[in-house]
This record gives sequence, structure tokens and C-alpha cells, in this order.
Amino acid sequence: MNKDLEAIIKQYATKSHQTINNTLITKSQDNIISMLLDLITTYINDKNSSTLREYLTVSISGYEHSDKKIGYNGFKQSSYGKPLNCEAKPKNYDTYELEKYTQGQRKTRPSALNGGGNFADYTWHRFKKDKKRH
Repeated sequence: MNKDLEAIIKQYATKSHQTINNTLITKSQDNIISMLLDLITTYINDKNSSTLREYLTVSISGYEHSDKKIGYNGFKQSSYGKPLNCEAKPKNYDTYELEKYTQGQRKTRPSALNGGGNFADYTWHRFKKDKKRH
């Protein structure tokens, strides 16, 4: 991770927003771009959080993302009044592992995205309830 990004993250957790603003204002445009790209790359590749990947999947699919941890990941209004809900469990395609493969540090190419995902928190009870609604 970019050392400047590390410093900003630590400041965010321990200092005032004014302190962060004062630090960021001293950075060059290229440095800010670098920090933002590092942050996005880290967040999207995070094996413990699917929030950003879910947000992308839901919003690209035309739904409004829900920031609730439990429940549907998104919704949109339907022509008959009831909202249409959606679940999104996108697979994590770790670009760091692809980079290792291309640099010869990994023997096999990471598996490609195939539309699969993990719905471990989607129960049969909820499935039957959802099926009745549609």
C-alpha cells in the first residue's frame, strides 16, 4: 500500500477531518490519484468484504444499492408499485493474484469470473417467501 495512503488512513482513524484536509491539500494531483487507485484496488480485492463488489454489481444492473448488512443488496421500483429486490454475491477476482501469475510468482492463473457467487446467507425459508411474492 502507498505510504501516503497509509498515513491518511491512520489520520482518518485518529485525527480530525480538518487534519486530513490539511494533509491532503499538500499532496500533488498525481499523488492523490495514486492514493485513490490504491484504496480502490485494496477495497475491491478485500477477501473479507464484498461491499464494493456488491455495490458495483447492483448499481450496474440498474438497482439502487442498499447499505444494510442483512437483507437484500438492492432494489428498484416496479411499474406495479412494489419494489423489486435483488441479491448480489459477486465472486472476488483478486487482481493481486493475477499480477503474481503474470510475474511468474504463481504457477496457475486465477480462475476466471463465471457468474457464480456465494449465497450462504440466503435461506430456503427466504427463497420460498420470495417465490410467493413474484
